[in-house]
Amino acid sequence: MQRSRVDRLLHAQTEPTDQMAVSRIVARLAAVRPVELTVTEHRRDDSTDIPGGLRRDQYVLAHEGRDGIRAVLLTPDSQARADTHDDDAAPQPAVLVCPGRNATLERVTGIEPPDYPDRPMAVHLANAGMVTLTIDYGLRDRGELLGLALAGRSPLSVLVEDVLAALRWLATLSGVDADRMALFGHSVGAAVALHAALLLERPVPVATASHLGTYRTLFGRLRSADDATALPGVLRHADLPDLYGALAPAPLHVQYGERDSFLDPADAAAAGEVVRKHYAAAAANVEVLALPMGHGTGVAEAVGFLRTAIAAPPQAGVLLPETRLSVPAAQVVIDGLSRAQILDRVDDALTTGALTLGRYGTRLEELAEQIIGTPTVAVNSGSAALEAAFRTIDVEGRTVLVPVNTFFATAASAIRAGAAVDFVDLELDGLGMDPASLRAALDAHPNVAAVAVVHIVGVVSPALPEVLSICAGRGIPVVEDAAHALGGLLDGQPAGSFGRLAAFSLFATKVVTSGEGGLVAGPSAADLDEVRRSRDHGKVSPALNLHGSLGTNWRMSELHAAVGIAQLERLDAIIAERRRIAAYYDTELKGLRRFHEPDGVRSNYYKYVVYLPDGVDRTVLKRRLRERHGILLAGEVYDTLLCDQPYFTGRHNRRVFHNAGWFSSRHVCLPVFGGMTTRQQDAVAAALRSELP
Repeated sequence: MQRSRVDRLLHAQTEPTDQMAVSRIVARLAAVRPVELTVTEHRRDDSTDIPGGLRRDQYVLAHEGRDGIRAVLLTPDSQARADTHDDDAAPQPAVLVCPGRNATLERVTGIEPPDYPDRPMAVHLANAGMVTLTIDYGLRDRGELLGLALAGRSPLSVLVEDVLAALRWLATLSGVDADRMALFGHSVGAAVALHAALLLERPVPVATASHLGTYRTLFGRLRSADDATALPGVLRHADLPDLYGALAPAPLHVQYGERDSFLDPADAAAAGEVVRKHYAAAAANVEVLALPMGHGTGVAEAVGFLRTAIAAPPQAGVLLPETRLSVPAAQVVIDGLSRAQILDRVDDALTTGALTLGRYGTRLEELAEQIIGTPTVAVNSGSAALEAAFRTIDVEGRTVLVPVNTFFATAASAIRAGAAVDFVDLELDGLGMDPASLRAALDAHPNVAAVAVVHIVGVVSPALPEVLSICAGRGIPVVEDAAHALGGLLDGQPAGSFGRLAAFSLFATKVVTSGEGGLVAGPSAADLDEVRRSRDHGKVSPALNLHGSLGTNWRMSELHAAVGIAQLERLDAIIAERRRIAAYYDTELKGLRRFHEPDGVRSNYYKYVVYLPDGVDRTVLKRRLRERHGILLAGEVYDTLLCDQPYFTGRHNRRVFHNAGWFSSRHVCLPVFGGMTTRQQDAVAAALRSELP
């Protein structure tokens, strides 16, 4: 049994990957879920014999999938007194303590007498002025461990999930300075602290004890490690010292005992040199100490490092590491559990050989139908979805009216379907098609085949019902370009369920993505059957090599569908996060003019729009935000109207579109992406306030 477990962990090693890729590999192998802790029990210990006069709070915590997680919070004497008397005390630095396997929660936190002097590390750190949170892992029951294995999860991944949730919870507590937090771990706890730090959004100081060496020695020769200290398959990518090295530039302290029977001192020393080389390459500082001890902790060394690493408050006005590096305009975030599920589906597709028009494409369509409220057909891009919709309506030889403020593909897809296009102004309340401008365009074109409405920035405009009524009165079908708007609502009705057909984009920058992909939605079975034939070269049936129409290849691969399924399954959570980010901007940017969500609208916040004051040059502002503050703004929607695109120059009578012209020249889109932190938003808000009049 032991041999097979070691074999699973020790696959043939390949060349180590670069440091930037290590955290991504750990995230994939761990498949950690983004869970939030809740308090199910809380008791404050008011006894007077707590070492150093510390305040001790005992908790029982839970999250989705796990309950009964015991934790102890120790608060230094000065902070405890300040909290008691409601004084205005500065928040204190905090350390999350990850104990070793045989270290009970009671002994680490001083509830019971320690069996070794170095055991109560939470007490030692708290007496040095740091708030400490120590959690008890549990997972000692063989049935629970077997359950994890059957679910395809390792014990280490579950422990890391708990620690990451505990760190997020700790950062919210009164008296804790979320900007000065660190991790400490001993033995198995060191492995947990290391892997948790690799998955954090920003660098934090890490101190570990009694966990250093190479996996081949620890698992293979010494048999002193188990599957709570490493991730299955990790040696295909990196060894233990590479994982430590990938923490750079975070402050790192690694110590081991020269008399530790659980490791080979020579192997540990060699591993320590690899860690130093990684840190030297990153021009960062690291401590790797060989101490005269066994399988324990050098208390003075660990406490001294952590006190130095997180003791000083952040300097006012100094940009923090993530803002020095930049706040990106956008970022694709797919959590570890979703990545694991994607890889399982991809592996299944590769194994079966069903690489297109298979069960994952069908599952994607089913999930999309649940969201949109009408059946869907998956295709390989949003542009293909639009063209398929226009071809299904048969717009060839006639005119399609499109908003003048939209992406080029809206008009280009109609043209490729054989139509001529003309443009309609937008209305500013909901950024939709202006009904008055639409009436004028319809009067000017007696041969309109379709009207394309666009849900800009994820907003389904309150003007849409009037647009639909105008078109219905003239017998003209409406196509929704809902590329931005999956999950958006108007009066509770989903984007994509208003027109005859709707087109969605699943491109990488969208709220949900399949990498490349799109969807066509509509209530008519006949329409969607035509789209299915069109996406597969006009075949009358997938099983027959007979072609009844001039279709093309718009098929979505099973590999892309695998990505899209994972995203659609989390759409509610993704939109909730984007709405939280938008609400925070609303609070922090009260002095700026912003696009406000109209009554009855529930945006997915594909974009967050701010209007510039008169006299502000957008190009200059974006350059200053980038160069002075490391802030990258997202692209506008859109900075160039369709009538001003070079392709259309000379093809249309030039007209003035007052609303669209004003909007296209006066707005910017702030960064909104999964995993965006309040610190990043604060940096964006501060930069805007400093650069705008």
